[in-house]
Parts: sequence; structure tokens; C-alpha cells
Amino acid sequence: MTQLQTNISKVTIFRDGARVTRIGKLHLGKGARKLVVEGITDHADTNSFRVKGKGPAKLSSIDVRYISEVFEPTEDMKPLHNELKELQKKEQELVDDIEFQNTRLGNLEMMMQEFSNYFGLVYAANEGDISQLSEMDKKSSKMTFDTQTNKRDLEDELEEIRKKIEVLRKNIGRINSERRTETSVNVEISLEVSEESDIEIEVTYQVNNARWHPTYDVDLLLKKTKLRRMAQLYNGTEEDWEKVSLTVSTATARPVVAVEGTPYYVGVYSPEMERTRSDDRKMKKEAPRPAAKAMLSSAPPAPPPEIEEEFAEATETVSGIVVYEIQKPMTIPSDNEKHPVTLVEEELDSTTIHYWYADGMAEVVAQDKVTNKDNVILPGKMKVYAEGEYIGETSIEQISPREAFKIGTRSAYDVKAEKKLVHREVEKAGVMRGKLRRSYKYRLEIENFSKYPVEIDVFDRIPHSVSTAIEVKSYWEKVGIEKENLGIVEWHRIIQPNEKTAIEYEYEVAWEKEVTIHPRLP
Repeated sequence: MTQLQTNISKVTIFRDGARVTRIGKLHLGKGARKLVVEGITDHADTNSFRVKGKGPAKLSSIDVRYISEVFEPTEDMKPLHNELKELQKKEQELVDDIEFQNTRLGNLEMMMQEFSNYFGLVYAANEGDISQLSEMDKKSSKMTFDTQTNKRDLEDELEEIRKKIEVLRKNIGRINSERRTETSVNVEISLEVSEESDIEIEVTYQVNNARWHPTYDVDLLLKKTKLRRMAQLYNGTEEDWEKVSLTVSTATARPVVAVEGTPYYVGVYSPEMERTRSDDRKMKKEAPRPAAKAMLSSAPPAPPPEIEEEFAEATETVSGIVVYEIQKPMTIPSDNEKHPVTLVEEELDSTTIHYWYADGMAEVVAQDKVTNKDNVILPGKMKVYAEGEYIGETSIEQISPREAFKIGTRSAYDVKAEKKLVHREVEKAGVMRGKLRRSYKYRLEIENFSKYPVEIDVFDRIPHSVSTAIEVKSYWEKVGIEKENLGIVEWHRIIQPNEKTAIEYEYEVAWEKEVTIHPRLP
């Protein structure tokens, strides 16, 4: 059997795994040959191995095997275990002594309480002297003080013993950690070589314990948005990826199942049947899983050019899956640490919209409505900028290709809004045949101080009642609302620069005088 040395040349990393490609070359003579690729990580899925190659040969078979090697520690741990056993014995003795002192303190307190109660009766009958109570109190105080002192000494000694036990356990754990079993995967490849030649072998397999998370930078500009996609790569496969051709894919390595509909049965609860089902579940056990293992000095210097950035080449595949081909070889060590990679930067169409809820917001807020292009935006954290200025961080749900979404909620300091109560009228019972009535008139004022027209959605609300004893009457036909639902009304306005607009509306509420409205009206 000939050992084949291979190097990782290509990695495609998924959101929950990776596909690794190894390539090795060697010179083989004519005839049947058996090659072995050793030392592949045990995070590899043994059912995922595929082999192909180049050269005058035919592939007969491949065999994937787990190989385990045990490394024993060199230090003798018997003295450490004996010392630990003695310390634990001493620890238990101290715990018992402390418990004894606690019991003694309780008994002293109870004895003093009983003596005080009995002495009160004796003293009341003129059969006792007050000096006896003083003497008893003096002796019990000394006994209590001595007991508490002993208890504190024992607790200090116990603390020291436990510190020694902790150090011993750490030493034993350190030595035990040296006793390890290393598991790897070997691939045996059988070939029929037709003539002596150089043969190139390519081994591909799936690994777990590798993944990537998306992050984004969004810069909100006038009528457009720059979206930068980045990937935080994690490699915990116990294989370093050195100068590999890297591809980042939005696909997942796990299988996806289309679930078929099944009937939803309901019935009468039976305790006996539930106990039977519980016993059946306890008897079922899962099958055991395999072990996992510088600038030149010149005067004056010319202005330095801006640093150029290289981006990946994005390609959309089936079902909206996108793959990003990194243009330069990448090195990702197996340290399970975060390794950021910039994927692409794209310019998306967007419009800025403003929002004001007059009854609950003192300020107007601005948002950007952005339309995604052809690549899916996966759930992740997003840093948001406006004209290059950082305004906050948020999390975003999955955005499908060509889907519109809102981002960048922020205070709009260039738009001022105010709600004013213009008129309120109160009518008492008798004027409306025993009913009470209140009428209100409000004005919503919005002023645009920006250099551009502002598109704003304005919301407000009036009381809404489902009770027949309370009647709310509004006059929306006069104010041109967009829509109204359960008393919540919406207006849509476009305000030119340095322009002020006002919305006025009114309503009235009438109710029977025996009725109390809750919550109270303004």
C-alpha cells in the first residue's frame, strides 16, 4: 500500500458545514495499485467521500476507515489520588465538627431561653435571687463566645482544605487531559494503472464544525443604498485551510425534507394510555454515535491613492442559492475563531420615507425603503450608516431576491411635527336629552427644513368604542385620509423644502349620563 500525500486546495463553506477538496500527485507503475490518504479529520462524513483523478488509470474502489490512536500520560497519579482521598476525609471531619458547633449554639440558645422563662416564675414567687440570672447569663455568653470562636477556626481550616482539594483536582485533570484518543479518517483507493505515469488524485468530502454567519454594512444615500455583504467564517474541523480556493455558499449542508400533511386527531385524555406511551418512549434508546473527535521619504509626497478592495464574484444558482467565489487564495486556520471576509458591495434602489404617529411620538422618524437585487440577504446583524455616518446596529430577517424592506429608522431632525388641541367643547346632560357630549378639534402641523421634498406617512387616533352606550362621530370625509381602522387614521403627504403643511380634523363623543368612560377622555 502506497501512502498518498495530499493538500487541501479548495473549500466550499456552507452555513452549517463545508466541502473540502484534497489533491495529491505521485508516479505509479503499471498494474493494480492501492493508495492510502491518511490523517483526514474525524469531523468528515464518511458517506460523503468522492474520488476522481487524472491519468491512465481506472478507479476500482474506495474504502473509508476510522483510525484511533491512544496516548497515555507519563506521570503516576496514584500519590495524587491518595492525597486527595486524605484531604476529602479531613474535609468531612471538619464539616461534621462545624455541624456539632452549630448544634451546640442552638442548644445554648434554647437552654438560656428555658432558664429565663423558669427563672421568671421563681423570681415572681420570691424564691430566687437576681444574681443567679446574671451569673447564668455570664456563663452562657462565655460558652457561646467560645463555641463561635471554635466554629470560625474550623471554617477557616475547612476553606484551606478545600483550596488544596481544588488544586489537586486541577492537577489530576491536567494529567488526565494528556490521556487522549485521537481519531482520524483514512481513505484507501484501489486503482488499475494501464501504463507507468504520473497520476493525480482528487478526494472530496463533507465536514461539520465549520460554518459562516452573514453580517452587513448599509450606507443610506439619496435614492440609493450601498449594501456590503461580509461573512464571518469559523473553522473548527481540526484541518487548517492554507492558501485554498475559497467559495462561500448560502446553501446548507443538512438535508431538507418536504413534510407531507397528516390528519390531526383529537380524543379523550386517558391517564392509563398516557402512562403506557411514556413507558414505550423510555424503552426506546438512540443508537450510539461514532466518537467525534512603508512610504518613501520625499518632499513633498504625492497624495496616496485610495486602497482598492477586491470583492468576490457572486453567482445565483437554483432556488435562490448564491455562491461567492473569493478571487485570491485564503488561509483559514482551524482555531474556531471568527475570520471576516468581504464578499460583495452592491448598490440598491431606495427611497426615504418619514413616519409620525401624532398621539405617541414627539419626533418624526425617517426610514429607507430598499429593494434587494438578485442575491438573497440571510438573517444577520447589520450596521447602518446614513451618508457615511453611523446611526446604529440592528438585526435583519431573511430578504428574498428582489424583495423590498425597510431599514435605518432614525430621528428626522430636519422635519418638525406638532399636534395641537384647537378647540374642546363640553355639553352637560339635558341639552341632548340626558346625554353628555364632548367635541374636539385638532391640528397636526408638519414643517420641512431639509433641502429635498419629504414624503411622510402621518398617523393619529381618536376614541373607538364597541359599546352601544357610547357614540363616536367623526368627519373624515372633510380631511382626505388614506384609510381608517378602529379609530386609527392615516394621511400621506409630500412636503416641499421650507414648506409647512397642516391637517385639521374633529370628532365628538356622546354617552349616557349613567355611563362612566374609561379611560378618561382628554
